[in-house]
Amino acid sequence: MSQDNFSREEILAKLAQLKEEHAKLNALSGELSSKKVFTPADEAELNLVRKKKLRAKDMIAYFENLLKTKE
Repeated sequence: MSQDNFSREEILAKLAQLKEEHAKLNALSGELSSKKVFTPADEAELNLVRKKKLRAKDMIAYFENLLKTKE
């Protein structure tokens, strides 16, 4: 991604979206982890949620760093 492609406002909007997505994934991860009966399908879903959560966290870090370069 090129730094020139995003305005400061676009970066802030993307950060807000990513933080909301990360919070939802975090809640879902907590729900899945706290199940008393944990099936293989639950484990697969939890792994997928964790991967998505990590990707969102990485993107948050990317856009926060990009925002610092815009200041």
